[in-house]
Amino acid sequence: MNYEPQTKNLFILPGWNGTKQTWQKFADLAGDSFDIEIIELPCFGNEPCPSKVWGVEEYANFVKQKLQKSRIKNQESTILGHSFGGAVATHLVANNPEICTKLILSGAPIFRRKNSVKKIIFGIIAKVGKIIFFLPGLNRFDKILKKILYKTTHSDYNDTSGIKRKIFKRIINEDQGHLLSQIKIPTLVIHGTKDTYVPVNDGKKVAKNIKNAKLEIVKNGKHGLHIQQPENFLSIINNFIKN
Repeated sequence: MNYEPQTKNLFILPGWNGTKQTWQKFADLAGDSFDIEIIELPCFGNEPCPSKVWGVEEYANFVKQKLQKSRIKNQESTILGHSFGGAVATHLVANNPEICTKLILSGAPIFRRKNSVKKIIFGIIAKVGKIIFFLPGLNRFDKILKKILYKTTHSDYNDTSGIKRKIFKRIINEDQGHLLSQIKIPTLVIHGTKDTYVPVNDGKKVAKNIKNAKLEIVKNGKHGLHIQQPENFLSIINNFIKN
């Protein structure tokens, strides 16, 4: 059934490594329902990396400036933050409650555990890797071995270098959980049961800590629902905005 969404404007904040291109198919699908603007974050797409090491706060300020200059009037708008974009959206909305009227968080890594199993494993592998790479006969396979080791932790670390790597190392240690109680606007938390990047229990915890947030758990859903299940993803978003 067709209907007119209450909020026609949708600003999308892609996750780490996300760009306008990775979201284009979803944007084309959702184009009949929303006036969409995909805001690429610095270091991705057409946005160069900043000259300094940014954290989530600096990224949130960047998005705020983009919204203020947007061709779309954002007074009656929804912000959709996916993955790292969700962390940025959380910081933005918590500190700027007037910035939008609705918030959607998809696979957002809000809680950053200092001693998580993944970080411990990654640290061990990195240290062991440094030793292995200096062993006679193996140092020439340095790049190949590093890729294998880093991929075992499902980390994007291997795809970074220079300032981008420094930013990555900073943002993965910045917890946004303390800001959730400051979000007062209608919020939808979407999470897949098979998300291997951000545990589904984290999604439940995010929804629990935002007053009156709606939680949608997608069975067999992975981290990139906009790619894996675009029609279902759009349907969930439409239902949230309609109601």
